[in-house]
Amino acid sequence: MDADRQTYSRYQILCAEREAWLDGETADDSTFYYDGISFWRCEANGRKRLVPSWRTPGHGWRHTPDCNCDLCDARKPLVRPLSVA
Repeated sequence: MDADRQTYSRYQILCAEREAWLDGETADDSTFYYDGISFWRCEANGRKRLVPSWRTPGHGWRHTPDCNCDLCDARKPLVRPLSVA
Protein backbone atom coordinates (compact mmCIF):
# COMPACT_ATOMS: atom_id res chain seq x y z
CA MET A 1 0.00 0.00 0.00
CA ASP A 2 0.97 3.61 -0.31
CA ALA A 3 3.27 4.77 2.50
CA ASP A 4 2.13 8.36 2.01
CA ARG A 5 -1.47 7.58 2.96
CA GLN A 6 -2.78 9.12 6.15
CA THR A 7 -2.87 6.92 9.21
CA TYR A 8 -5.66 7.05 11.76
CA SER A 9 -6.24 6.17 15.38
CA ARG A 10 -8.24 3.14 16.44
CA TYR A 11 -11.01 5.48 17.62
CA GLN A 12 -11.17 7.18 14.21
CA ILE A 13 -11.55 3.91 12.33
CA LEU A 14 -14.16 2.70 14.80
CA CYS A 15 -16.19 5.85 14.12
CA ALA A 16 -15.71 5.57 10.33
CA GLU A 17 -16.93 1.93 10.33
CA ARG A 18 -14.82 1.13 7.27
CA GLU A 19 -12.29 -1.58 6.57
CA ALA A 20 -8.83 -0.72 7.84
CA TRP A 21 -5.53 -2.45 8.47
CA LEU A 22 -2.31 -1.94 10.33
CA ASP A 23 0.82 -3.65 9.02
CA GLY A 24 3.55 -4.56 11.47
CA GLU A 25 6.69 -2.53 10.85
CA THR A 26 9.13 -5.34 11.69
CA ALA A 27 9.06 -9.07 11.10
CA ASP A 28 8.01 -9.65 14.72
CA ASP A 29 5.06 -7.24 14.59
CA SER A 30 1.61 -8.50 13.76
CA THR A 31 -0.74 -7.30 11.08
CA PHE A 32 -4.20 -6.28 12.23
CA TYR A 33 -7.40 -5.94 10.24
CA TYR A 34 -10.69 -4.21 11.02
CA ASP A 35 -13.68 -5.28 8.93
CA GLY A 36 -15.95 -2.42 9.98
CA ILE A 37 -17.29 -4.40 12.94
CA SER A 38 -14.57 -6.58 14.47
CA PHE A 39 -10.79 -6.53 14.88
CA TRP A 40 -8.64 -9.41 13.67
CA ARG A 41 -5.01 -10.33 14.15
CA CYS A 42 -3.49 -11.86 11.03
CA GLU A 43 -1.11 -14.69 11.81
CA ALA A 44 1.92 -15.69 9.75
CA ASN A 45 0.12 -18.77 8.40
CA GLY A 46 -2.66 -16.59 6.96
CA ARG A 47 -5.27 -17.31 9.63
CA LYS A 48 -7.16 -14.46 11.25
CA ARG A 49 -7.91 -14.48 14.95
CA LEU A 50 -10.63 -12.31 16.49
CA VAL A 51 -9.22 -9.90 19.11
CA PRO A 52 -10.82 -7.27 21.36
CA SER A 53 -10.27 -3.69 20.26
CA TRP A 54 -8.22 -2.80 23.33
CA ARG A 55 -5.66 -5.42 22.31
CA THR A 56 -4.96 -3.70 19.00
CA PRO A 57 -2.58 -0.78 18.39
CA GLY A 58 -4.04 2.65 19.09
CA HIS A 59 -2.45 4.39 16.09
CA GLY A 60 -1.23 3.67 12.58
CA TRP A 61 -4.40 2.36 10.94
CA ARG A 62 -4.94 2.87 7.20
CA HIS A 63 -7.87 2.81 4.81
CA THR A 64 -7.72 1.70 1.19
CA PRO A 65 -6.47 4.31 -1.31
CA ASP A 66 -9.92 4.53 -2.93
CA CYS A 67 -11.77 5.01 0.37
CA ASN A 68 -14.32 7.83 0.28
CA CYS A 69 -15.17 8.09 3.98
CA ASP A 70 -15.26 11.49 5.69
CA LEU A 71 -11.77 10.96 7.14
CA CYS A 72 -10.16 10.21 3.80
CA ASP A 73 -12.12 12.85 1.90
CA ALA A 74 -10.94 15.50 4.36
CA ARG A 75 -7.31 14.56 3.59
CA LYS A 76 -7.59 14.75 -0.19
CA PRO A 77 -6.24 17.97 -1.68
CA LEU A 78 -8.70 20.31 -3.32
CA VAL A 79 -8.08 20.60 -7.03
CA ARG A 80 -8.74 24.15 -8.15
CA PRO A 81 -8.44 25.39 -11.71
CA LEU A 82 -5.59 27.76 -12.38
CA SER A 83 -7.82 30.01 -14.39
CA VAL A 84 -11.52 30.66 -14.66
CA ALA A 85 -11.23 31.81 -18.26
